[in-house]
Amino acid sequence: MRGRRRSQDGGLLVLILALVLAVVIGSSFRTAGGRSTPVVLCYLDASTRELVSNPVVAKLPTRRVEQVAGIIDLLRTPPAGQGLATAVPAGFTAHRATLLPGGILDVVLGVARDQPPMGFAEENALYWQLVNSMLSLPSVLSIELSVDGRPAGTFLSFVKTQRELGANEAMLDKGQPVDLYFVGGDGRYVVERRTLPTGLTRSQLALQATRALMEGPTHPSLVSPLPGTDVLRGVTVSGRTASVDFEESVLKLSMGAQEEEQVKNSLVLTLTRLTGVSRVRLLVGGNNVESLFGHVDTVDPLFRLDGRLEEGTALAVYSLTEVDGDQLPVLTVYQQKKALMGRSVMISKSIAQMGNPPKGDASLVPPGTRVTSMVLEANTGMLRLSLAMTPLPKDQAAEALMVEQLRLSLTELPSVTSLQVGVNGSVAFLPGGYYIGKPFSR
Repeated sequence: MRGRRRSQDGGLLVLILALVLAVVIGSSFRTAGGRSTPVVLCYLDASTRELVSNPVVAKLPTRRVEQVAGIIDLLRTPPAGQGLATAVPAGFTAHRATLLPGGILDVVLGVARDQPPMGFAEENALYWQLVNSMLSLPSVLSIELSVDGRPAGTFLSFVKTQRELGANEAMLDKGQPVDLYFVGGDGRYVVERRTLPTGLTRSQLALQATRALMEGPTHPSLVSPLPGTDVLRGVTVSGRTASVDFEESVLKLSMGAQEEEQVKNSLVLTLTRLTGVSRVRLLVGGNNVESLFGHVDTVDPLFRLDGRLEEGTALAVYSLTEVDGDQLPVLTVYQQKKALMGRSVMISKSIAQMGNPPKGDASLVPPGTRVTSMVLEANTGMLRLSLAMTPLPKDQAAEALMVEQLRLSLTELPSVTSLQVGVNGSVAFLPGGYYIGKPFSR
């Protein structure tokens, strides 16, 4: 009986110890959960790759290195359903973090050994995701980031580091895109999309676009038919006319009829893509000239595709052509035997033509794509379009290229300045993750 009683007493003692241990462990886990801390997490817009601020209240530990690790973990997984992405890779960790006098947070990070190399844009986005987010931590006034095993002053490969005293607001402004028209190997006009600074006047934007066109394409298989920038005096925009003024030395250049036609078309196609520009005037030394090289009449302003789009006697449709390993939009102009009457007819024919690209080209707009609804807002020029199509592109990059085809083709139509598109009932995300819940401007 004594032995049995000792056994019962021992069991009771074990039970009490287990309960005490559970309370202690539970308390430690609650403490490890951290304090509620208001922070601003910076993710990337999934479509534009701009930084997006996302204020939250996060449970963060009190130790600095654990706070930094917590921020990295939160940044690695963007909130679902908000069109957000991240540049923070798996295996990216915080090795050390110390808050120095003056509110300087010194952070040493680590990367996985098998981390694939990043390009400059992705590395820059990662750097500012981290900096902008960590600057929102309590008592942090500035931040210094470094990575174990990387040279001093270098983040991963390209981005140079320094003590950052504030969030990089400039990262929220990625500039404004423009469409530049270069000549492909078959003589057609291929579009390279470039980004120019924001905050430019209309004349400054037209000048920068013209200079970029004259400086040439990034794809070596394309060519710019224009001479170099040394013959450009300036570009001004007044009303709806862009005036391109050349030095008198341009008249000494020799060009054939085809080359001069390409000069005209590259300039006019590029500049009339800019907001509010519908015609281009060519000048030499500030004066009108009958012709630059003796073949193309330049006395009167030049219109996009000679005004045939407005007349309804032509459709401008974009398919995809392979250029140096990339798929780029290429323009094909389809002459119409009878002038097209009505916007709905033009839209339906453009969609059908995209599904039937020229031989050798590709299209991500499949044949049989149907227009289920369309509304053109007369006061803004926005075309609201709903489409039914199958199959859809297989990934986000292909989805973006499909939307680019639609944007370029449908904003060629008279009075259409931007496109808001829905696909198979979705007005936010395509299946691969590309965000379409915003207007796509001309």
